[in-house]
Amino acid sequence: MADPEEGAIQKRHWVRLTRVCNQRCLFCLDRDAQNGGMLDVAAVRRDLDEGRQAGLTRVVLSGGEPTMHPRFLEIVSLARALGYRHIQIITNGRRLCYRDFLSSAVSSGLDEVTFSLHGHNAPLHDRLTRVPGSFVQAVAGLRHALSLPGLIVSVDVVINKLNLSVLRDILDFFINAGVREFDLLALVPFSDAWRHRDELFCDLGEPANLAHLRRALELSRRPDLHIWTNRLRAEFLEGFEALIQSPVKIHDEVRGRRKVFARYFKTGRMVCEGDGCSMCFLRDFCGDLAAVRERGGLAPRPGPLCLPEASAPPDVLRAGEAPDIDAFAKFFIQSRYFAKGSACRGCADAARCDGAPVVEIKRRGFSSLKPEAI
Repeated sequence: MADPEEGAIQKRHWVRLTRVCNQRCLFCLDRDAQNGGMLDVAAVRRDLDEGRQAGLTRVVLSGGEPTMHPRFLEIVSLARALGYRHIQIITNGRRLCYRDFLSSAVSSGLDEVTFSLHGHNAPLHDRLTRVPGSFVQAVAGLRHALSLPGLIVSVDVVINKLNLSVLRDILDFFINAGVREFDLLALVPFSDAWRHRDELFCDLGEPANLAHLRRALELSRRPDLHIWTNRLRAEFLEGFEALIQSPVKIHDEVRGRRKVFARYFKTGRMVCEGDGCSMCFLRDFCGDLAAVRERGGLAPRPGPLCLPEASAPPDVLRAGEAPDIDAFAKFFIQSRYFAKGSACRGCADAARCDGAPVVEIKRRGFSSLKPEAI
């Protein structure tokens, strides 16, 4: 798994091979897009060609479940033939329990496998995937992958109410199996995840939940492990600021929804309207876009009052025009993407300060905030 720090990010070209999956995960954010379709190989080639023409040499094959594509092995070979030097898949791992299938994929050019695994035993994992036997198959595939020299293997875990209390146990289980890289993902309140929100969502800021999270994050201090986080809010990572997802990743989030934002500025409606905005990683970003559309500008966010002021952001807002999404994302990261630490709650300026830019918190830590005594 690539280092997610801003200076080390290697751009990856994502190619969705399928809109079908052999699981029905409770937390799936993409269920409504799963229409059973498969991308034909000619379309895959065109997509792969676009990435190469853009100078990209890393490709991620995803779905749905990419290994369900009937010409999956041919597609891996095609990606290598077109000049991709690193080929990765995101998979539930079940088809990889067939050793010959996995070996053929590696022979075709597969370099990295990210397994989506969400429990350390069958009852928990299979409850989340809603497929009995999925844990046994996936773990068999994981063990096969770990046995192949040179193949990079990592595990994604979607954090939710059902597995948070045993998150450390889940990581320990896979560490004991030989896994050394993990990505811990926050829930996204779309599709099935939103429909099952009562079963899945919990407040990570609640003390007991935060304690469970921190117990798992302690593993990040081991020099032989690599742990990343994905869409976890910065305030939940106080004391583990190195694990805050690089703010530049917001660019990836908004690029993936470029058409959604363009439609919003034209019609005033978001396709995800009503789907749990308060729980969404992009809630502040979308809120700012709404303010730009409705009022033509933004009120400044005051702060950080206890840190040197950041340099003035570029002027990307013009009355009556939809802002360029990439420029607006840069503007947001510099001047709108803020967080507060525990010390802020006792600060005399708390009511008139919105905190500090997440980019500064990641670099300097929450401990750099110096609250004023009340």
